[in-house]
Amino acid sequence: MALALSGEYQALARKYRPQTFADVVGQRHVLGALSNAIDSKRIHHAYLLTGTRGIGKTTIARIIAKCLECEQGISSHPCGVCAACNAIAKGAFPDVIEIDAASQTKVDDTRQLLENTQYPPVSGRYKIYIIDEVHMLSQSSFNALLKTLEEPPSYVKFILATTDPHKIPTTVLSRCLQFQLKALSHDEIATQIVKIAAAEQISCEPEAAALLARAAKGSMRDALSLTDQAIALGGGRIAREAVLSMLGSAGDNQLLGILDSLQPNSQVTLATVLSDIAAISPNYRTLLEDLALALHDLALYQFIGGSKLNVFSLPSELLAQYAPRFGAQDLQLYYQICLEGLREYEFSPDGKSAFEMTVLRLHAFTPEKKKIGYVKKTR
Repeated sequence: MALALSGEYQALARKYRPQTFADVVGQRHVLGALSNAIDSKRIHHAYLLTGTRGIGKTTIARIIAKCLECEQGISSHPCGVCAACNAIAKGAFPDVIEIDAASQTKVDDTRQLLENTQYPPVSGRYKIYIIDEVHMLSQSSFNALLKTLEEPPSYVKFILATTDPHKIPTTVLSRCLQFQLKALSHDEIATQIVKIAAAEQISCEPEAAALLARAAKGSMRDALSLTDQAIALGGGRIAREAVLSMLGSAGDNQLLGILDSLQPNSQVTLATVLSDIAAISPNYRTLLEDLALALHDLALYQFIGGSKLNVFSLPSELLAQYAPRFGAQDLQLYYQICLEGLREYEFSPDGKSAFEMTVLRLHAFTPEKKKIGYVKKTR
């Protein structure tokens, strides 16, 4: 297991936080631009990193700070061993100031911060302000920040990070170099989980890593937090069954069973499928979301085929097998039914009944299939 220097357990997301651009998973388009700018000494006074949670905004901001403050010189490859690099990694470097805008929204906080920009750095080349979730600042705070952001002292650099750039005034946006970070693909996350498991000497089943990657929804931090849980639940292993139990998911087999039951003249009975699902007591909302996602993937696969782009959640071989079995209009209808089932979920007596009624509705609207549950009365 991963142990901190003090002997206490250190979460994987903290232990394996990237320390250089080379360690960052994905984001090649952003890292290439930043590396070129730093190596050519074309360093802007304000950067804005945007993107969903857990994809590396704050991590990249800290690496930029290392690149600019490293005692070996300004470079996109900081040494990582000098006093400045070590202090930044620990969050203890006096000239790199990290601010959580969500907890400092008042204009007085911003003004106090900006007053300190008039003082030169204590020990580094620059005084670097990393402002996380900058969109949480009030309008007055943005107004106070604007003047300094427009004409800061030569030794001051701003690195702003946000999950919602639309809430940032255009006057602020126009004064920053903007970089949009992408959500990570399932393959990128799964590969990193397997790599970390090997480094930790932990057994990891590839299917379990794939399930964790899908559940993380593009966030590496979420993926590693889930991996920590999976290791604890699996007794020091990352096993498929433990991950399925942890996520409350029934797995692809149960989803495929539902799809099989929708086929005309199917040999798979709905009663058997529902019984198998009930036996594992899944999170029915998660299962319903997975079913909607599977229908989305099938519909998209019908239109674009086996694309090399990372746009599918299900394996391509399963999509190639099941996509030809459904009409395009049927998939659209099924998808709408699943969305309606999710909307009704909170009003249902329990999750099981909400899920089963949605599946019954799928069967009721399945073309060329004998409707279940209806018996013709005879006189």
